[in-house]
Amino acid sequence: MFLWGWADQGRKMNFKQLEAFYWLSQFQNYRQTAEFLGLTQPAVSARVQSLEKDLGKTLIDRDAPVFRLTDQGMEIAEFALQFLNLREAMNARLLDKQKQRLSVGLASMLSFTWGPVMLAKMRERHPELVVDVYSGSDIQLRRFVSAGTLDVTFTASGERVSEADFATLFEVGWVARPDIIAGCEMPMSPETLRELPLVLYPKTSPLFNPVAEYIDELHAPMAPRHYGNSLATMCELLREGYGASALALTVLERDIASGRLVRIPVTEGIAPLRVACTHANRARRRQVGDLLAVAREAAQAWCAEHPTFTSFSESP
Repeated sequence: MFLWGWADQGRKMNFKQLEAFYWLSQFQNYRQTAEFLGLTQPAVSARVQSLEKDLGKTLIDRDAPVFRLTDQGMEIAEFALQFLNLREAMNARLLDKQKQRLSVGLASMLSFTWGPVMLAKMRERHPELVVDVYSGSDIQLRRFVSAGTLDVTFTASGERVSEADFATLFEVGWVARPDIIAGCEMPMSPETLRELPLVLYPKTSPLFNPVAEYIDELHAPMAPRHYGNSLATMCELLREGYGASALALTVLERDIASGRLVRIPVTEGIAPLRVACTHANRARRRQVGDLLAVAREAAQAWCAEHPTFTSFSESP
């Protein structure tokens, strides 16, 4: 809101101010920011203060004992990241004359399943096209889409785009190390699960709401609750015995087969996670079409080879 209002008022947007402020918000140190940007500390300070003056907002709480952004500062840092990502994407397209690039966002479970197959096929069939992959949560990928960074995005939330006619279904189940559930009565009810230490996704994840309803904390004393910000982190927390969690089972197939982790029988299941293409850059219709065709083939092949916890879905 602030940046668009700023532009509407006729002021010129200064990327150098945004760049200095964003990296200062990350390093939280003027000296490190200056070294990273190749500037002096006074230059960084001047750019940040100029940004504050132009916006009419205080972005840094200078009365705090440690570096701290104000509420407005945190909001502007988010906008600054989007603008910097957009500039990076624009420069990459304009400066790279020899190769065409396509930026693809993959929900984390795809990076561990058919994503590598898709990349290998793209390199083989379309060597003229460089494919850059951004792997992350749905909310992270949506921010990149908003910034104009991604050409194609596959997520578990959002509406499927008309250009894509397939989806991947991932079975979701409760998993834990054997010692975490030793002595528990099976199958486990929601009431019993609530008594276990749990590893949970943050509230922004598509998996949070169904799991939150399943383990409604209003009806039981709080056992330990641990949170992971990525699928890889969640898997490691499970392996280290932090607790039980509900995840896409295909990424833990080897752990379950070896007995390192066990799938917990439950009285109430969780719906499968449906991942589909939710963003396509229509300005690059041909390249996006090539990638979607290869992604479809890769997903179908992966699901055929790993039918235990995944399935391929033809979208109407």
